[in-house]
Amino acid sequence: MKYKKSSIIIIAIVVIALITTVIYVSFQRQDIQQTNIKIGIVTWPGFCSAMVGQEKGFFGDNIKIEHKILDDSEARHAAFQSGTVDIMISSLDVFAQEYAQGLKGEVFLVTDESWGSDGMVVKEDINTAAELKGKNIAYARATPSQFLLYKVLFEQGLTFESIKQTVVNDPSLAAQAFLGGSVDAAVTWEPFLSEVKERKKGKILVTSADFPDVIIDVLVCNEKFAQNPELIKEFITGWLKSVDYIKQHPEEASQIIAKGLNVKDEDITGMMAGLKFADKQTNDRLFKTKKLDEVFESAFNFWKSQGIIEKNAKFKNAINKTAIEYFNSGN
Repeated sequence: MKYKKSSIIIIAIVVIALITTVIYVSFQRQDIQQTNIKIGIVTWPGFCSAMVGQEKGFFGDNIKIEHKILDDSEARHAAFQSGTVDIMISSLDVFAQEYAQGLKGEVFLVTDESWGSDGMVVKEDINTAAELKGKNIAYARATPSQFLLYKVLFEQGLTFESIKQTVVNDPSLAAQAFLGGSVDAAVTWEPFLSEVKERKKGKILVTSADFPDVIIDVLVCNEKFAQNPELIKEFITGWLKSVDYIKQHPEEASQIIAKGLNVKDEDITGMMAGLKFADKQTNDRLFKTKKLDEVFESAFNFWKSQGIIEKNAKFKNAINKTAIEYFNSGN
């Protein structure tokens, strides 16, 4: 059978169009795969919502997330400042230090709040926070533990000059000092809070659940990420969908997070019991009411009074504008 010249031309055009479409789609897919976001985290489930979202496809085809576990703060800061990671984690009080010390980043999302995973253990004869006056208290300097202790003392009209201080490098060491009997109280975290209670070596006086909006964990993005509003919005949306899923399916979520952090399922379940994942409602409240500003400024002034930071800082420059717009727009 012979084809007319016009028919051959039409077929050729169709074939070329199909080939062009395939090539275009291929390049589009390559572009999608290139949208990689690296997050520097620590071994804490509150920072791992994206692990669940990645597994469940809540970030869509345009975002691929890689988690780098950087428990050492210096290594985490170095990775963030060099661009090895696009996002790093922090607590809002600690970020006040980091920001004042020159770390260039912007808070754009609240991940979780400590809700009982941090607290203070005391000897059996101490029944109220007011009785801490004159007592020897162990705590880790320049950490959320010290900030929580500040809030506990402040509520009673006490200061750090009102107590005897045993300064350690880590909250776990504060617990060890308490269990060893060398101090009257200690600010520590789980699992040491439960260990003290179970061993009947003392009791839990207060926890972070008694002081909401004090230990607030956040995500901090670098300058390059901050300049991509659409990517920020897409990321926030995916993260918040992940949080909703975690709340609805805690057992499955804990297994995904345990695998991502390479720890036992039961350990993650225990950690998750002491935190409150920050959903959209929580982020809306904290971003809209200026609560983030309040906590940051409180922490900044406290760290300055303790000689931990020296330079002044304006928090309005540390909040990502796209995030502010996102949570004020009713998205």
